[in-house]
Amino acid sequence: MRKIESAQLRRGVSAEPFSARANLSSVNAANHGNNKRERILAAGLRLFANQTYQAVTMDRVAEAAGVAKGTLYLYFPSKEALYLGILSDGLETVSKRYQAKMDPRQDVATRLRNAIEVTIQFYDERRDLLRLMATEEPRLAEARNRLIQNWRERGYIFYTTLIEEGVNKGVFAQTDSRLATLAIVGGIRSVLLDYGSTRPAENISQELGDFFLKGLIARSAASSNHRGEHR
Repeated sequence: MRKIESAQLRRGVSAEPFSARANLSSVNAANHGNNKRERILAAGLRLFANQTYQAVTMDRVAEAAGVAKGTLYLYFPSKEALYLGILSDGLETVSKRYQAKMDPRQDVATRLRNAIEVTIQFYDERRDLLRLMATEEPRLAEARNRLIQNWRERGYIFYTTLIEEGVNKGVFAQTDSRLATLAIVGGIRSVLLDYGSTRPAENISQELGDFFLKGLIARSAASSNHRGEHR
């Protein structure tokens, strides 16, 4: 072993173990593969969000992504798999955004505002994904609806948990947390879909956050005053 290392050093070759080089090669290959997959997902999203499902072909996706058709089929064996993969990837990405942004040490009102901000910024950056989610596709109705509904339910639980925590701590008034959640999520969706991109997302986020939080907190203060008057 020492002779091999000495020979390598004399030739100016690193004595780095072959296994380490192999691992580095594997990492590079994985990154390259992830890059291709991301390009496919991005190209497919653009096409599906702006054209009918029937008009999108795997040939066109491969061309838009800059990959061979065979490579595309390695990642997604059918157009249906690609469509559902695009939705799944987008929904998981926004979930990761929530997790990264939420700090349990912050007060509940700040966490609720941050959640609203994350939702608005994410979909503002990915309006194609928002359009895709808002567009019905009868051919994939069952699988598509199940995927979206499962994700929505996770989002509803996330928001209702925050609101109920605020109610229990006396920060928010007694309220129907599910109703408040639907108002927040539905309001964000409607604003981004119908209001367009005429204003910066941070401004919309600030105003919607103020709107919902002031409503919850104002009702809480009003409830406290009402209880005080009857003492």
